[in-house]
Amino acid sequence: MAKILAKITIGILSIWALAFIIAEIMGVTVYFPYTIVERQEIPYHRIASVRLAVFLTFAYFGFRYLFLQSEKLYPIQFLEIYIKSLTVCCLFVFYNSEVEYREYYFFLFLFIVSLILHYASRNKIRSYFN
Repeated sequence: MAKILAKITIGILSIWALAFIIAEIMGVTVYFPYTIVERQEIPYHRIASVRLAVFLTFAYFGFRYLFLQSEKLYPIQFLEIYIKSLTVCCLFVFYNSEVEYREYYFFLFLFIVSLILHYASRNKIRSYFN
């Protein structure tokens, strides 16, 4: 059940990401969930969260490479690590930026997705190594 839920979640997020890329090419900026702006700035706290999550993910994989070179990761684990990084960064950036409480729905959404991916990826790893 967790694998099916994870596949549905990842499928929806993948289609969502492609739609946003196509929209940006067409000159329309869309940010989560479906806030459409035409060539306006995305709120700073959103950009800062994504930027810090990329750096945190890079640092994680950098240290992982330095100390655990022989361990392999599956694609769902990469997605899980990035979503967890984004969740943590959102919480700290949103708190430090003193954003409105309604903005925390994005954090809540990411937290739920990270739980789904965490649960699904752990089952997948166990099935390979048991």
